[in-house]
Amino acid sequence: MNKSLLDRVTFPWLAWALLLLIPITFFGFYPTYFSKLSGSLPSVYHIHSGMMLLWLFMAIAQPFLIKLNKIRYHKTIGKISYVLMPLIIASGYFIIRFSYHRALSGEAVVPPDYYPKDLPLHIKAADFVVISSVYWIWLMVYYILGVSFRKNVVAHATFMLAAALTILGPAGDRLIGHICDAMGWPFNAIAGNFVFGLVAAVFIGLLCIHKKKNLELQPTISVLAIHGLGIFLFYSMPYHPLWTRFAAFFFNTI
Repeated sequence: MNKSLLDRVTFPWLAWALLLLIPITFFGFYPTYFSKLSGSLPSVYHIHSGMMLLWLFMAIAQPFLIKLNKIRYHKTIGKISYVLMPLIIASGYFIIRFSYHRALSGEAVVPPDYYPKDLPLHIKAADFVVISSVYWIWLMVYYILGVSFRKNVVAHATFMLAAALTILGPAGDRLIGHICDAMGWPFNAIAGNFVFGLVAAVFIGLLCIHKKKNLELQPTISVLAIHGLGIFLFYSMPYHPLWTRFAAFFFNTI
């Protein structure tokens, strides 16, 4: 894959745009993580954060390596991810499980009036981990698809871009929340769905590019379908008895 081919199957500015994930991640997690590194945060936070930072830098480096025609290094980093990604998935599970137990213990994990006062703790806990569970599943699915289609340039690039952009959710939503708090704005439906909409817009744009250049459309259509399903689950799972029971089994008893 050379520079012209990379630009042909993605956005010409993709590699540079992915650099924005660095400040978004830093400022998004600054109040809750980076500003507290000298404190006594649980070890699971540091383990997961370290692995996610490695994944972030790998995701940013890969398109630059392609642009520079450093294919051998691109493939080497890709193989390293075969070891890193299972560790990220495992640590992500323990982060979600830790969050579930925080809410289950009655810890104030959300603003005081966020939940009804009589809502049982196990329902609160299940609701609290919905968004992180959706992004966790997205990352697994997109990465597995990206690896499975590594010999198909369009599919590989599309699925790996989707996997990289899962970083945007946890970091971007937090950053938007911090900005809203600083400006005294409500964190309303527009703010809450901004990242969902942005990612959808990216892949709708990519779909248009693929169609214009007569490239296969199935990978981008698949990402949009998986993205849409995740959003549907995000709005369907909270307070649903099936999700509440599943979360209790998966995050509380294993």
